[in-house]
Amino acid sequence: MPEIRKAAIVTGTSSGIGAGLAKALISNGWIVLGLSRRFVDLPGQNYTHLQVDLGNLLTLQTTVIPRLCEFLSQEKWQRVALVNNAAAMGSLQDTGDLTAPGLAQVYAINSIAPTLLMGCVSSALPETTSLRVVNVSTGAVHRGIPGLGDYSASKAALRLSGMTLASEFEQKGRSHAAVLSYEPGIVDTEMQQKARSGPENFASRQIFQEFHASGSLQPVEAVMADMLDFMEGDAPDFFIEKRFGA
Repeated sequence: MPEIRKAAIVTGTSSGIGAGLAKALISNGWIVLGLSRRFVDLPGQNYTHLQVDLGNLLTLQTTVIPRLCEFLSQEKWQRVALVNNAAAMGSLQDTGDLTAPGLAQVYAINSIAPTLLMGCVSSALPETTSLRVVNVSTGAVHRGIPGLGDYSASKAALRLSGMTLASEFEQKGRSHAAVLSYEPGIVDTEMQQKARSGPENFASRQIFQEFHASGSLQPVEAVMADMLDFMEGDAPDFFIEKRFGA
């Protein structure tokens, strides 16, 4: 049986969920292109790293996206996945203390860059290629959490961008393409560490400290299976929304 050529673009591969997914995908025979601010050197020939700050939208538009188009055009991929995992936690401040530059940076990383990447990948591939887009989301898109206004709102924007892309797939009859908005729950990552050690005026700091103290944090490896299954398998719908453990 001929080998299925599979390529994945994963953001935020320097740590946490992104790093775990990159390693798992490589083990499953995927060619992985990783994007993150910090350099990553995974063993083997199936990983290529692109060191980039996704908050720099000019570099993203003029340098990164052309590189992705080149990567996708190298072979006739049968299956391609994009995992928008990288995220900025935000300022951990109340709404009245937010600044325009700070908001712009959070939205650039959490919403604008992923949306541009979705547009790049969906337009660069033939309609016959199986395409899976995973947007790593959060339960904070469904409710207001004090001090997380910039983070939550930017993630909610990404959720709707993914829904819109899925509706475009459906309208165009791209039956091989689908989008998953995935909430991994409470995961032991650098973002959780930042939240529980945040400034004293962070209104929800105690909530994150209690997550850690109670042993509620899930290891990265525990929350990856749903995403990997979606990337590898058939999709029952153009847009799927799921939360770990639900």
